[in-house]
Amino acid sequence: MKVASASQMAELDRLTTEKYGIPTLLLMENAGRSCAERILHILEDKVGAPEEASVAVVCGRGNNGGDGMVIARHLHNRGVYVEVFLMSEEERLSHDAKVQYEILGKLDVERRIIRNVEGVEDLRVYLEEVHLCVDAILGTGLSSPLDGIVREVVEVINLSMAPVYAVDIPSGIDATTGRLLGEAVRADYTGSFGLLKLGHVLLPGSLHCGETDVFDIGIPSKAVFDAQIKTEALDERVVKSVLSIRPPGFHKGDAGRVFIIGGYPGLTGAPCLAGQAALRMGAGLITVVVPESLRPIVESKLMEVMSIGIPDGGSGCFRKDMVPELMEKIAKADVVVVGPGLGAYPGVGEFVADLFPRIRVPFIVDADGLNALAGQVEVLKKTVAHCTLTPHPGEMSRLTREPIEAIEASRIGSAQHLAEEQNVTVILKGARTVIATPKGDVFINTTGNPYMASGGMGDALSGMLSALASQGLSPTDAACAGVFLHGMSADLLVRKHPMSAVSATDVIENVREALQHILGERPPEDNA
Repeated sequence: MKVASASQMAELDRLTTEKYGIPTLLLMENAGRSCAERILHILEDKVGAPEEASVAVVCGRGNNGGDGMVIARHLHNRGVYVEVFLMSEEERLSHDAKVQYEILGKLDVERRIIRNVEGVEDLRVYLEEVHLCVDAILGTGLSSPLDGIVREVVEVINLSMAPVYAVDIPSGIDATTGRLLGEAVRADYTGSFGLLKLGHVLLPGSLHCGETDVFDIGIPSKAVFDAQIKTEALDERVVKSVLSIRPPGFHKGDAGRVFIIGGYPGLTGAPCLAGQAALRMGAGLITVVVPESLRPIVESKLMEVMSIGIPDGGSGCFRKDMVPELMEKIAKADVVVVGPGLGAYPGVGEFVADLFPRIRVPFIVDADGLNALAGQVEVLKKTVAHCTLTPHPGEMSRLTREPIEAIEASRIGSAQHLAEEQNVTVILKGARTVIATPKGDVFINTTGNPYMASGGMGDALSGMLSALASQGLSPTDAACAGVFLHGMSADLLVRKHPMSAVSATDVIENVREALQHILGERPPEDNA
């Protein structure tokens, strides 16, 4: 699903009214009615009949407040007892909000104005009695921290026991970055209009949204197309669309040949994990390529994954002079992974600088392969095959020389810049992993959890990515499917075993269940 920034959404609203002639009052009516229908379903589950329910609708002076007043009107018409708390004098309301406010007056809907601490206290008392509170205070246009009465009201809403329904986005969330602007409403439900906003998807904003619905309020699909929004939230539908059923006669050669280059004394587990992940993800033939002196160790760890040793003179590491023989050994590769357990030692930078331009098939750079690029990222401009980089924020910082804090503050921007500048696909890992393509497209992953915080996760991901790419997926599709399935595998494990740490091996072994979940199939034992 496409995801918009606050400015992109504002432009869509402008195009809808100015270019396509759809009145803002009609958009407001559609938005409020859609939310009211959802709220009625919530109240039916909690209370039963609408006439037995009571609701507080807290409105700001802008169009978000106008949406809230439409909600109040529709709930009132269905028998719900509604009181509207307005955080503005009537004369300061936006044009459309004022229209809605006057309609409520004619319908004798109870309206109160919060002018001071006494008004805040009135709201606090009323929230002790209601079955739901509607947050229609600020919407998507907010960019500065909450203060004064507005902040006090948000705090009162958060301290109440009433479930909260946020209109478009919880008040206090930056719709573009997901940052909390001082204080933010913690909603149980959110109704977004037209498209998801980045603040619904990015952390920590997404944690404040609860169950989120996206409502069609009449924004023309042509306007969305013309806006050329290049950011998308990954979901099961997107991933399922790139997976295909194997035809009869399919054999291991058709499933692709993956070669994984890595290994260093003490780090031999990393390339082996990547190999196992590639196997579980369906690659037909996987070979782990290591310095010859490490091969006996690797051989003892692998059964269905092959291994090759490159003569290393007993050093246990790769050097630049080993590249010609290495290229001969990987000549049949469909996809190459470089970096798992590669090590950090003098000469590793020269090794990758000589290797990368020689690779003729799509390749993935992970872990120490990324660290070896630090200070010489221009090597990527010499490559002839498509490259996918998989940095976490620390590795990203070493590649770009940006502080980690700056990267975390603008994950999308940082990933986009590196992808476009170096003509590579960038998978910036972390909470809400960001995938950026050379064309400027961005995908935000929505799977994964904090219990994945353990060594080897990156190795598992690189193996999964390589397997998907070896089976014919484009670099973008392989990145999206691999990242989503990696996180989904861990999510399913945590659902079964709450608060239990998840290892890389656990994730690899559970990939099959993640695939079944995506494809809408249940394991046989669940069908009894």
